[in-house]
Amino acid sequence: MARTVERDRLGAWLLKANPAVWDLRAFLNTGERRLTSWAVRPGYRSALMRPGDKVLFWVSGDGRDGLVRGLWGLGRLTAPVVPWAEDEHGYWHEAAGRAGVRARVELDVALLDEPVEHTELRMVGVDDLEVQRQPFAANPSWVSREQLDRLSPLLPPWPS
Repeated sequence: MARTVERDRLGAWLLKANPAVWDLRAFLNTGERRLTSWAVRPGYRSALMRPGDKVLFWVSGDGRDGLVRGLWGLGRLTAPVVPWAEDEHGYWHEAAGRAGVRARVELDVALLDEPVEHTELRMVGVDDLEVQRQPFAANPSWVSREQLDRLSPLLPPWPS
């Protein structure tokens, strides 16, 4: 089976949060505006992740509580993927969600002042992202260089 992601085509990794599984509202209520690590599935994709790679943060779901589907943050990976050895509950709604985590990656992702909603992406012709075609796929997802170029006008400057 051919691999979908190759480093020479990679524009950015896309990490997803489902507010029904991970309590994004509680996280936001702390006043925190940066993510420092995220769960990923071990496999060939996570093995391709490197410090310095660009990352987009996507919120999935049905938009309840004002948590609209779309791009919510951007930043970079700061370390390689490692096994998840912590036992903390964090912002998981249920222990079962946390129990499924096998690996994580450290990152520095700043949340946007306002998310770029999925409808806004479609209005400018960005309708072919993997997360739009396969919204329930495991982390990490990815965005090609060409797709990232099309997204760039909708995003603030990339953090250095």
